[in-house]
Amino acid sequence: MADLDFYIDIDNITKKFSDIKDELEKELKQSAENLASMTHAKTMELATENLGSLSKLYKDNLEFSNPMDNFWVVTLKEPALWVEEGRKSGFMQELLDGKSAKMGKNGKYAVIPFRHNKNPSEQSEQARNLANEIKSFLRKKNINWRKIETDSEGSPRIGKLHSFDIDSPRLKEKHKTPATYGVSVYQRRDVAGNVQKDVVTFRVISEKHRGEGLWIHPGRAGDKLMDKALDWAMDQWDREVLPAILNKYENNE
Repeated sequence: MADLDFYIDIDNITKKFSDIKDELEKELKQSAENLASMTHAKTMELATENLGSLSKLYKDNLEFSNPMDNFWVVTLKEPALWVEEGRKSGFMQELLDGKSAKMGKNGKYAVIPFRHNKNPSEQSEQARNLANEIKSFLRKKNINWRKIETDSEGSPRIGKLHSFDIDSPRLKEKHKTPATYGVSVYQRRDVAGNVQKDVVTFRVISEKHRGEGLWIHPGRAGDKLMDKALDWAMDQWDREVLPAILNKYENNE
């Protein structure tokens, strides 16, 4: 995890205001809490503005907490750290080490699901092109992309509903199995009991793929949004928040 760290020395600020120290200290603490909340919101704003299809992943893993008095934390959890810090190009070991990893007779492997009917804003250009190809095929089969399918009694169908291998010469293949093979349509109930529709493919990553040039991430620079948010917070405190508070109390002395 990564945390934003911004220390405010309230004792040092209030020492020359001995007569009104308690009142000033209370206002400083409230202002620090407000700024911490604003910094969390600023980080979310930066994610929306800068991350495109990675925005949801980043924001879903960004937390704001108050673990103890006068201590507020903006935390980015591990699944999105690679967006913040960047990653080197190379084999995607993190997938092989994920929760779905298992040991087989030829070593470790993991089954990786790819959900294609996400919102377009959550997809890369390549993922959107693939989704559009699958969506076009399903439309020809009279299968709705999102609408829940029901049985003869009008109840939602649950489980695996359809499965297809789709030939698509327009998509450049980077894996042994074409990206449009093994497309399945499922319906399931989520934790709230609502029925969700998923259009997915499953692919296997294994130890042997490392030497075959498969599952290679091209690498990316880190976006450093938490650093940018921290710089923004420090500037807000130094230029606006603290001067306004001190000016208020200095004029009242």
